[in-house]
Amino acid sequence: MASGTNMSFGESAAIYNAIRQSYADEVIDRVTDIFGLTQSHSILDIGCGTGIATRQLAARGFHLVGTDMDADMIEKVRSVGQAGTYQVADVSHLDFADAEFDGATAFGAFHWFSDEASVRSIQRVLRRGAAFIVVNKNDAGDFRDSIVEIVGRHVALGSAHPKLNYQPAKTLDVFGFNAVEETIIPMVEHLSPTQTIAHVRSMRLWEEVPPSLHDMIEAELRSYVTDRLDALETFQRPLKIKIVWGRKQ
Repeated sequence: MASGTNMSFGESAAIYNAIRQSYADEVIDRVTDIFGLTQSHSILDIGCGTGIATRQLAARGFHLVGTDMDADMIEKVRSVGQAGTYQVADVSHLDFADAEFDGATAFGAFHWFSDEASVRSIQRVLRRGAAFIVVNKNDAGDFRDSIVEIVGRHVALGSAHPKLNYQPAKTLDVFGFNAVEETIIPMVEHLSPTQTIAHVRSMRLWEEVPPSLHDMIEAELRSYVTDRLDALETFQRPLKIKIVWGRKQ
């Protein structure tokens, strides 16, 4: 096993913004339907990253405020110049007025702030009856497990992970959200070999890979991907998009 100066998740913001795919229209349609709001209502997107889902919601006419705990992510989303307001924020101490927002979302990020203090903070800034919607892309195949296995041959990956015992529906229910529901939308991402490697580089586990091992591990990843290309020379990543939501009582 090797050690060295590794790239932080925030430092990979440019890669993240370039490679992470937008959510399918079907997913954004479902989120919009759950809100049940007309245009111009205010939505808080928590853990917005580089604003991939934020800009999709803004395109539906909502007024978006995006927050992330990583300053590099916020710097990147601001540099794009897209609609909305963005700021670095600690979810457990959101600096907004009580009942300021008509709804809130967390796309692929809730596992980082599903503790009670953060959930209570989210509740506080929502108006009564407003929906908090959690969206996660979950692998339906062996993609993530295979990536972990390949990287783990060379790097001692940390055993703790925020998605361990992650149950968003239970969390929302336990911490006081009402009428908690969930649904799953199956989909498939189609990635070129280069896009697939870049996707792995945008994952948090890549933080633990020393630069001296990048080329070796990327070669193994490329071999894994090449062996699984379809007739169109793309890598298919089957997903289950899980949407969980509840409303402030």
